[in-house]
Amino acid sequence: MTGLMRNANGSLFDFGPLAPLYEGWYDTDMGQAFDRIQRRDVLSLLEPYTPGGMVLDVGCGTGHWSGFFEQLGFRVVGVDVSELMIREARLAHPNCRFQRADAVRLPFSDGSMDMVAAMAALEFMAQPLDALAEMIRCLKPGGRVLIGTLNRLAPINQQRLLEGEEPYASGRLYSPSDLWRLLSRFGRVRMVGSTMQQPASPVAGPPPGDAFADSSLLVAEVLP
Repeated sequence: MTGLMRNANGSLFDFGPLAPLYEGWYDTDMGQAFDRIQRRDVLSLLEPYTPGGMVLDVGCGTGHWSGFFEQLGFRVVGVDVSELMIREARLAHPNCRFQRADAVRLPFSDGSMDMVAAMAALEFMAQPLDALAEMIRCLKPGGRVLIGTLNRLAPINQQRLLEGEEPYASGRLYSPSDLWRLLSRFGRVRMVGSTMQQPASPVAGPPPGDAFADSSLLVAEVLP
């Protein structure tokens, strides 16, 4: 299965049928190793943080990252276009709130969130600029947007694309420089991308040279 598989909600891939098996990746040794790296990168951007704030997790899927933010002490609401994903999220993370919603029409008031996150979601959105504008709209003054996105340059993702593996082949994966150009329209950007062999530190401004090229997931903070 290759090419763009759009669903009725403007997503580039319909994740709904994958919902019952989606968390299986995190049960594998490789999935757990990547998860540890990615959580460390997220914390490198968040710290220091104040627990208790309201976090909106856009494209939450089965709630993996929603659960992580809840463990950090945040109050979390997750949204996804897939009702099947939302059902799985509610079962797995009862302390978070979940509802079906489209990223370009978020059902929240202006300035209502301390942080808006989209982890491994932006690259599957048909209208990423509109989605980012909605995330910014929902932020309180002084809030931040946190983006995690699959890195087009990483060897593991290059192989997935070469083989036409889904859902990667249907996504619009970004390189570090691509992601910086996209996000910098909305504010100041810091980015980080570690590998199993080499922890990285956040970089403000355009990523230099081949920085983060081998990292499977890029994590970036936007301060409007």
